[in-house]
Amino acid sequence: MKRIFVLLLLTTVSVHSWAQRPQSQLSFADRIFFGGNIALQIGTYTDIEISPIVGYYITPRWSAGVGATYRYINLKYWYMRADGSWQNFETNIWGGRLFTNYVLINNVNEWIPLGMNFRIFAHCEYEFLRFEGTFFNNDGADYVWQQSVLGGGGLRFPMGRRSSMNMSLLWYLYTKPRNTHDSGPIIRLGFNF
Repeated sequence: MKRIFVLLLLTTVSVHSWAQRPQSQLSFADRIFFGGNIALQIGTYTDIEISPIVGYYITPRWSAGVGATYRYINLKYWYMRADGSWQNFETNIWGGRLFTNYVLINNVNEWIPLGMNFRIFAHCEYEFLRFEGTFFNNDGADYVWQQSVLGGGGLRFPMGRRSSMNMSLLWYLYTKPRNTHDSGPIIRLGFNF
């Protein structure tokens, strides 16, 4: 059912996007954008993520691209050993993503006069991550590849002609063998330029 939903979402977005072709022709260089996310949580559970992206505006509202992901996770006091000491666990997670997003509402201020110009977008991505098998006790496998489909949306706050700050909320629609965020939504804060 989730696969059908994702397929319908992507088909609807692509058909609508081709119907909304840009009026002016932009050069290839003008359609490319860069950006990414940085996440930081420090304490008993430390999670540091760096995710650069490069994308292409297919139309002024529809974009697609690729990205890389690096996460460092350190769990202090993960579990107690038989001798009474605590086991510390740390791992490095590497991977990448393919993504697409579509601006559903280009200027919220035209719909609801709040005095702020921001956009609402839908987002879908395929993510693949490689991590140590002991991270989830996967039968002693040295390394495990996780494949996931994430979907959701967010707000885009323009900061200039080509730059913006993005806040997004994503959920796992499909993951195999198991996701690295346990459960609940993923909150991202990122920038495009």
